[in-house]
Amino acid sequence: MKEYLDMKGVPSGAVLLHILKKKKMTQKELSALLSVLPHQINNLITGKRKFTIAFSLMLEKALEINIEGFFYMIQCNYEIYQNTHQPDLDYHPDLSKLSRSLFWDTLPEKIDWNRHKDWVIERVFEYGDKIAIEEITQFYGKDSVRMSLSKINKNWKKEIRNKNIAKYIEEN
Repeated sequence: MKEYLDMKGVPSGAVLLHILKKKKMTQKELSALLSVLPHQINNLITGKRKFTIAFSLMLEKALEINIEGFFYMIQCNYEIYQNTHQPDLDYHPDLSKLSRSLFWDTLPEKIDWNRHKDWVIERVFEYGDKIAIEEITQFYGKDSVRMSLSKINKNWKKEIRNKNIAKYIEEN
């Protein structure tokens, strides 16, 4: 469990969900064990509600975690990380030009566009439309996009990616 405390950029709700999966326990089972409503657990996992010290201690006891304030400490680490990295989150492309479905597994406003540049470029060139590809190419610059795309070693969506590279990077 101590390795979770070192993970600065991970929300405490995500850690709780991961622990539940490892223990093969559902949110509903945990809520019954704690005698709380299921939505209280879900709100913690989704980040709609913050962990209190008391709730953290109660969860630790129920999940047999022997680190007092475990979830509360993870939450504090995450909040510190978020506040110290906020300028990184303020630097982003024009999100109105990127389809919500393009980033189906995350919220675009939560992406660290510098840190995850290669992933963003790959995703856009594999799933994006003309507007998204042009926005990302303008945002990062053609040379940077070209370099990121050259690092991709997988065959998944390679045909689509190569077609988009030829159309939007090589052609212009």
